Amino acid sequence: MARLLYYESPRTAEWQTEVVNVLNKEGKYHVVLAETNFYPEGGGQPADRGTIAGIPVEHVYEQVGEVYHVLPSAPADKIVACKLDFARRFDLMQQHTGQHLLSAVMFNKYGWETGSLHMGEDELSIDVQTPDVTPEALKEIEAAANDVVTRDLEIKTHIVTPEEAKKFPNRKIPPTAGTIRIVEISTHDFSPCCGTHVARTGEIGMIKITGTQKMKNEMRLFFKCGGRALRDYQAKQEIITKLSQMFKADQGKLLARIEAHDAEAKAHWKELTDLKEKLLKVEAGDLARSATSPVIRKTYEDKSFNDLMSLSKYLLQAGDFIMILASVPEKRLLFARSEKYSIDCGKLMKEHLAAFNGKGGGKPAFANAGFNTVEDMQKFEAFLADKLSS
Repeated sequence: MARLLYYESPRTAEWQTEVVNVLNKEGKYHVVLAETNFYPEGGGQPADRGTIAGIPVEHVYEQVGEVYHVLPSAPADKIVACKLDFARRFDLMQQHTGQHLLSAVMFNKYGWETGSLHMGEDELSIDVQTPDVTPEALKEIEAAANDVVTRDLEIKTHIVTPEEAKKFPNRKIPPTAGTIRIVEISTHDFSPCCGTHVARTGEIGMIKITGTQKMKNEMRLFFKCGGRALRDYQAKQEIITKLSQMFKADQGKLLARIEAHDAEAKAHWKELTDLKEKLLKVEAGDLARSATSPVIRKTYEDKSFNDLMSLSKYLLQAGDFIMILASVPEKRLLFARSEKYSIDCGKLMKEHLAAFNGKGGGKPAFANAGFNTVEDMQKFEAFLADKLSS
């Protein structure tokens, strides 16, 4: 079994060690080292990255107490130089320790327990066992967690037996077998955990809750710590700065300016929509008056499918027709009829669309379909017209 440096000295970025074993599995080499500071995936924390003998470490996992490092090629020598991607490791340490602190604050203040931890390369979330979280509670939780950060309290780990673990006021029930590792945030939290953590709360950096999502009887809280929180703030500040320039308003007045602009845009959009409907109604009347047969077939280069829906509605108000209307921009076709005719539009679509690479369907009086290309749509349009004339 390897010596686990990530528990003894998690800040070690480079070391030399011996290759104990190499397994070839489907073209990948699973390497066992005598000593490793590469943390294997587990407990919600992703595996570390880095190099072994200059070869990139693609994945790290633990199996039956052994840590395996997955490489694209096998090391040539028995003694190898290892290099940890410490920037990534420190980011994960910040996030994981920040999660412990955030969970501790919620448990201590509200009695909410934390379920699953989801730690990705950028996104970070926990599932909290409460049906709802108010904006006021989120602010209180953030403030309390960041207060502990600024106090720069010591973070300790305790390696104990299951019996010894019972003496700690653990936030979570520890395992009942084997050696147990308990992470302590100086009197604020005791939690069994196998992940990597920073040495003091000050190293976590700012903790910022970025969003929530309802999950049945739980709430999923999204958050960022340290460097991730800073980068998130920088990105959002850049957006705010650009919006301030666009709307010619400082940050304090920006929201009011955007809301006013939004209300104005909605009013203009309504005027435009009303005007478009009037024009479509006029166009439908013109089509109905100029129709020389009950079948109206027309392809539009400048109309959306929604436009065609309105147009068909007004055509049916103007008379009894069978319509084949096509939108070139959206590569969608509308096939509909008035109640006077017995043709089943949906059935006809379903029976023949596949031959024209189309997808869609509908009811007897109305159907529609989408196509991969305009050419396919036009071929199906011609097919329908031919079918109706026969």
